[in-house]
Amino acid sequence: MFAKNLNNLLPLCMVAESEPLPGMAGGYRSVTGPPEPPLRGLADARHPSEDGKPMAWSSHQARAMIDTEYVVRFRYARRKDVYVSIDQLVYYSEGPWPKSVVPNVFVSFDVPSYPRDIYRIEEEGKPPDWVLEVASPKTFRYNVGGKKDLYEEIGVGEYWVYNPHGDLHDPRLRGWVLRLGGYQELADLGRPGVPVALPSEALGLELRFDGTDLRLWDPAKSSALRTIDEAERRGDIAEARLEVVERQIEALQHLRIAVT
Repeated sequence: MFAKNLNNLLPLCMVAESEPLPGMAGGYRSVTGPPEPPLRGLADARHPSEDGKPMAWSSHQARAMIDTEYVVRFRYARRKDVYVSIDQLVYYSEGPWPKSVVPNVFVSFDVPSYPRDIYRIEEEGKPPDWVLEVASPKTFRYNVGGKKDLYEEIGVGEYWVYNPHGDLHDPRLRGWVLRLGGYQELADLGRPGVPVALPSEALGLELRFDGTDLRLWDPAKSSALRTIDEAERRGDIAEARLEVVERQIEALQHLRIAVT
């Protein structure tokens, strides 16, 4: 019986082999659907994920970078087409010797959000839309000079420089947006009681130096987005309130038992 059924199936197999389905690679249709596209951002011999340069941050720099990266990542956590990264190699030239730059924090829209080793503009099809550099006394002049020129050349939509050190040049926060003729510096919004407030078209937020720290402000909610520390404190407060409610419920249950 099995041999007979197998013989009945052989003509169907032969038809499938002799009559490939049109429009398919190799003429065959995959029963599992189209193949998954290859992951982007994988390092290789020509595009390593490290440049061999040591990273040395002051606590002021580290706090500004980590808080900003966290705030932006959390804001877009539910979107699968926004990539946010911190201190990652961005390859902008694919000549005989690929060239790269390392933004402190960057955001790229309309690209998959999964983790990468590196960010290659040629592979992703676009440069980052938003870049923040947190200046040090050593890098400040390069941040507002040659590095700004480089980001303008490769087409970064918005470029920001934050100066956490009071001994550097004012203003403490500067931003540029890419227009037809090149970078145009953003003008202070003049918020009362805020030393510097600038609009980010890319993020739909305001970046503010509040006299102490760099803050990302949501004008739609008239509030600053929470940093890591603030989110943790809010979580601790919520947990403490939950414990109080649980104790109250337990006390009411005991009281109900006693009354009945």
